[in-house]
Amino acid sequence: MSCPICLKPIGVVEVGMPRFGKVDKYSVVSVIRIYDEYVEGLTGLEEYSHAFILWYFHESRGAKLKLRPWGREEMLEVGIFATRFPQRPNPLALTIVKIVEVDPPRLRVMGLDAWSGSPVLDIKPYDHLDVVNEFKTPDWFEDFFRYARGSLPSWLGPTSRRREEGV
Repeated sequence: MSCPICLKPIGVVEVGMPRFGKVDKYSVVSVIRIYDEYVEGLTGLEEYSHAFILWYFHESRGAKLKLRPWGREEMLEVGIFATRFPQRPNPLALTIVKIVEVDPPRLRVMGLDAWSGSPVLDIKPYDHLDVVNEFKTPDWFEDFFRYARGSLPSWLGPTSRRREEGV
C-alpha cells in the first residue's frame, strides 16, 4: 500500500552548474533563492561552513534500475542505488556544499551539482555528527576518476588517497 508524499520546495537554484562542458563543481558559486515564507529559517546558518542541500532532479526523464555509469560501455552495469545518477524512482538529490555567503533570501554555495531551476526541498547544516572517517567506494568508481582525469580528485576523501598511494 502506498500513500502520497507531498513536498513543497523551500526555494530554487537561481544559478547552478553549467549544463555542458567539464566543470569542477567546487569552482562554481551557485545561488539558491529561498522563498519569502522560509527566509527566517536561514537564521544562524552562517555559523556553519557546510550544509546538506536536498533538491529535486526536475529534468530527470524516467527511472532506470540498472545502468552503466556515465553511459560508458566499458563500465560495469550497476543498480541505480549504487550510483548518484538522476534516473531514480524518486528523483531526489543530496549534496554537501560549502557555504560561501548567507544573504537572505539568497544562499551562495560551492559544490552544488544542481542546474538552474532545480527546486530545493531542504537545507541541513553539516556538523561533526555527519563525518565519516572510514568509508569505501567501489573500484569502478575510483578507476573512472583515476583514468578519466589522470588522478583522483581530493574530494574523493581519505579512502581514495590511501588506495592510490598503496596504503
